[in-house]
Amino acid sequence: MPLKDYLAKRFEPLLRRVEDKLEQGGHLRKAQQLRQKQEDWRAYQPQLWEHFESYWVNERGKRCLIQYEASLRLKHDTLFQQLSKTPSVADTLVTEMESIQNDLQGFNRGIWLAELETQTILRAFPDGPLKRALCCRRRNSDWYLTKWLQTECADMGGCCGRGCGCCMKPRSSNRPNHLGHCTIACKCCEDVRGFRIDFMEAEEDPTVIEFGVGEADVKGPCASYTKSLINAYVWGL
Repeated sequence: MPLKDYLAKRFEPLLRRVEDKLEQGGHLRKAQQLRQKQEDWRAYQPQLWEHFESYWVNERGKRCLIQYEASLRLKHDTLFQQLSKTPSVADTLVTEMESIQNDLQGFNRGIWLAELETQTILRAFPDGPLKRALCCRRRNSDWYLTKWLQTECADMGGCCGRGCGCCMKPRSSNRPNHLGHCTIACKCCEDVRGFRIDFMEAEEDPTVIEFGVGEADVKGPCASYTKSLINAYVWGL
């Protein structure tokens, strides 16, 4: 392993140029395979995988906020429609709508902060093939539509297990560039489930599988949930 680690780092400038040529030539999969091979040859770096874990937590939290915001907007629009139909309860409806508007302002700020945190995490990511692969995945808007992530979403009761198509489109017209799979904040899942889970107060998310980023999880010879998750988010192979 020390020799492979040395070779991977020694020839990185050359290999990086090969990656770029492959990607520019439309051979994205081959470029990602080359990045993965370099990372496999490198020695385990705890800091690197802790950064990946932070990235995943941030990305998951941001999806929760966006999906809950979309749910609140839907509720607000429904109340607005009721306002024109039942003017007799206008005071009650307006009060509730104002409360929702205040909540939406808070979520807007939270999402903005989460997006800033994403950039902070990416900037702090150690340079290397894993960071290049992750950034490459982020440039592809439908990166999350891998079979593994769709199956995981469906297994957790998400919309990929139904014909609604929620995961194929933005959750909100206000955020057309934000795509992703279901969280406990998904309104469609809540309707099917029959009850609401307040992710802001829940002690844990029942739809999340805990994973480790220790050397055995990342570099071990056996298949693991962690490796599948990394492949979905980083390599896409």
